[in-house]
Amino acid sequence: MNKELQESWKITRRHLAASRFYLQENFFFEEAIEYEKELNEYLHANEFGLALETAEMLGTISNAPSEFWVELQLAALNMGRSEDANRYLSLAVN
Repeated sequence: MNKELQESWKITRRHLAASRFYLQENFFFEEAIEYEKELNEYLHANEFGLALETAEMLGTISNAPSEFWVELQLAALNMGRSEDANRYLSLAVN
């Protein structure tokens, strides 16, 4: 695997992991705990597309703050998913 791809993965993983920081107070219900478990599995398997989708679901059910959506936006931009990035930006400003 080339070094540039590894660096990109590190950046994406960092943003997805940072997004979870903003949800800690909201993990008091079973559905959120299940999504958190899935998210961890996807991150460890370098399945960043699935991790991003799972994080989005987690943010939606947890009524995530704007900081969460900014981190998802940055992860999506790093992954070249501009449509997702634009959606997350709109969620961050609302």
